[in-house]
Amino acid sequence: LARKKELSEKLHTFYESDVAKMSVKELLTSTSNIALPTMVQARALLELKNWVDARDLCMRAAVSKGSGKTVDTNIITQPAFSEWTEGSALAAADPTLTKRTITMKPFGKVTQISDLLANTSAINFVEQIGQVHGSCVRQGMFQYVVVALSAAAGGSLSAASGTTLTFAEIATAIKNNANYGFQSDFIVTSPANMWTAFTTDYDKKQFYGALADLLVTGKIPKVMGLDWYADPYWDTVCPSGVKCLAYVGSKGLSAVWAGLQEEPVVEIYRIPTELANYVITHMDDGAIGGIANSIQKITSQT
Repeated sequence: LARKKELSEKLHTFYESDVAKMSVKELLTSTSNIALPTMVQARALLELKNWVDARDLCMRAAVSKGSGKTVDTNIITQPAFSEWTEGSALAAADPTLTKRTITMKPFGKVTQISDLLANTSAINFVEQIGQVHGSCVRQGMFQYVVVALSAAAGGSLSAASGTTLTFAEIATAIKNNANYGFQSDFIVTSPANMWTAFTTDYDKKQFYGALADLLVTGKIPKVMGLDWYADPYWDTVCPSGVKCLAYVGSKGLSAVWAGLQEEPVVEIYRIPTELANYVITHMDDGAIGGIANSIQKITSQT
């Protein structure tokens, strides 16, 4: 919340300044040109903060200096508990480690600043390009995380109803994860699957309060102990042929994220031979599946 307030105040200060009254072309050729990428970055960040951040589901792997485009991290296999006889020496064993290599890739969006775009006001440029580029970065984050979850070593179960996500399958997925010692606290699915589960598979009298908040404010309630992540780009990674309805897992365990930047970077550059300027918003990040058996995939039968 503090970061959102800071970004909003920064944008408001820019919109009230004399610089904001200039066109994009004037800004690009003036000494105030640094304001343009800075404000696009602020608007893109605000777009990310207004939605959920898919990275919140992941364990964060530290990226050391000079590591290049790959990061190696160790995943510890969940062990069974031990008991000892009083007075006897304790028996210790090395943990079982699995090395995971995360490949970081650049992603984001680049837009050519055409003559038509250059003649627009700085305010309109910042608002529209910042929002569009922020949405593209958010899409990349969701896609990386969902692909990582799909590749994670975990269980899978089919929806009894065929193609509809129901609370019965979600309860089974939670139970299956618990059998391996993991407490599920999130579910990722498509908005359509989420709405179907919320509005057709539960007694409205029992679910009335939380459902009312969803319908009135749009705030997704916590249901069955899970935070619900409605991925608007679900069909990009999970088209109908993949037969995937949802993933149920544990935050900080089921996927691992590594990144060179914590926030997207915005740059404006010019290619003289094209007589054109470009604005690019990008990050260099990657994700991979986490601890085995901390994730359950719910699939459709058809």
